[in-house]
Formats: sequence, C-alpha cells, structure tokens
Amino acid sequence: MTDRTRTIDQRLLLAAAQAGDKGAFRELVEPYRHALEVHCYRILGSAQDAEDLVQETLLRAWRAFDRFEPRAQFQTWLYRIATNACLDELGRRSRRPEPVDPFPNRHVTEAAPPTYDPGARYAIREGMELALVRAIQELPGRQRAVLIFRDVLGWSAPEVAEVLQSTVASVNSALQRARATVEQHLPETPQPVAGRAERELVDRYIDAFEHDDMDGLVSLLRDDAVLRMPPQQSLIGAVQIARFFHDRVGRGDLTRIRLTLTWANGRPATVIHLRTESGGFVPHGISVLEIDGGQIVGIDAFTGATLLPRFGFPAHEGSGLLH
Repeated sequence: MTDRTRTIDQRLLLAAAQAGDKGAFRELVEPYRHALEVHCYRILGSAQDAEDLVQETLLRAWRAFDRFEPRAQFQTWLYRIATNACLDELGRRSRRPEPVDPFPNRHVTEAAPPTYDPGARYAIREGMELALVRAIQELPGRQRAVLIFRDVLGWSAPEVAEVLQSTVASVNSALQRARATVEQHLPETPQPVAGRAERELVDRYIDAFEHDDMDGLVSLLRDDAVLRMPPQQSLIGAVQIARFFHDRVGRGDLTRIRLTLTWANGRPATVIHLRTESGGFVPHGISVLEIDGGQIVGIDAFTGATLLPRFGFPAHEGSGLLH
C-alpha cells in the first residue's frame, strides 16, 4: 500500500468515524493501540495500568471525536489524550514511586512508533530498559511526559509543546530538570543488546536449575550480582542469590524450579515455574536478566496474577516464595 493510498483510507475512516461509525473508529485507532500502551507503560511503569489507560484513552477519544480537526495529526491527538489520561492517573497516586513491572518484548517490537530524531538521548536504551523506566518513575508527571517525548521518541520541543498545550520554553525547562534527575538513577552505560553469547549464558543458567547445580549457578553470577525483588529488599552476591533459590525457593532442590526462556524490556528473561505437591509445575513469576561481561550481574524478579498472561501463561496466585 502506498503512502497516498494509506492517507486516502485514513481520511475515509476519519469521515466515517466522525459520522458516528464505531467500526470505522476502531479500525482507525487499532494501528496505534500498542504504541499507546508502550507510551503509557513508560509513564506509569505498570503494564496493567497501561492497558487500562489505553482503554480510557480510546473512550475519551471516541467521546471527543466530533471535535477532532482532520487537519491535525491523528497520532499527535491520540498521544495528547493518552498523556493526559496518564497524568490524571498519577494525580490520584501518592507521590512515592511505585514498583515497575516487566513488559513483554513482543509488544515492544509491535508497538514501537517511529523515532523522529535518531539522536534521541535514550534511543540506545530502546526506551524500555527497566533501569530507565524505574528512573522515569522518580519524576513528576509532566517531566515524565516531556522526557519520554523528547529523549525516547525524539519529538521536537514544538511538537511536545503542542501535545502538552504548553510552551517551548516550559518544555525545555522541564526536560533539563528531568534529565538531571534521571541521570542520577541510571547506570553509567546501558547494557549491550543481547546476542548469541548472552543466549548461551541463559541456556546454562536454565540448565543449572534443571540439574540442581549450585556450583554452576554461582559461576554464572558475578560476585556482586544483585537480585531485585520489589518491593522487598534486594540480595547481593552470587553465593547469597544461589542459596536463596536453592534453600528458600527450591526448598533444598533447584529442580523444584523450572525456567522457561522469554524476553522482556529488551532483555532475556525467564518464566519461573514451581513444582506443586502433586509433582506438576505452575507458573509463578518472571525474572529479567541483566548480563555484562559474560556473567549475570542482575536479576529482577516479579510475581503477580495479572503478570503471567502477558507472557503467554495462565494467571496463578504465587506462593510468595520469591518474597
């Protein structure tokens, strides 16, 4: 389909939707749904909240569609509504940052909108790295939006000012403050993109659990590796992390834990299954692996009934062993 044909089709859908055709409206917004979900996730740090806010966004858009000016950029209009919905949600929360949860990679690749400026400050982090999403949660709402638009999506200051119904000077000021805060919470260098060597390392990691190989597991973890289990206190050290999995989660046997490879936030990850009393396995949570220099330097572990279906597994109330 040529750009001209696509433009004509969108105009026809716009006209039909503004005439009250809900089917045309759904067809019009569907190509933007995943991009909006990723946008809301970056602002809120919660995949479930992002999904809910996209529904709210589309509801608001439909209710206001008779006021949409066809001369305007439809994507920009949707981003404005989504951003305002997220800022309204943040206004209902306490000011304390909430824990971030993982986002499946398949949504990242499907949803990524075009980056207008290849020099966007955090483009190398793909805007989905857990450390970056966590750092964004330290910001006030409007600073989150400005940083994401400018430094992740690469939008220009006038474009952001239009979306936020602000001024370029205000956007630039908010961006400067947001950058200073975010840089305080980010590691000095982003993690490299996972390749074949990292995949082989993850395979050995999974194998160590299958064979109850404590020594093998310890060897794969860097001496100062960190196991993060928000909102609980982190564990530091290869031996301490291996013992936690072996003694507490596996109750003395790593084979009680079965891992399945997946991907989240641009990183290799595993779905954690725990053996039941009947001998079967049930999905329990997700762990996202941070790899550097041929070793695992960080593990982010998450549990939650709403989390697992996003990774293709049935919801299961975890037993709390990871916490």
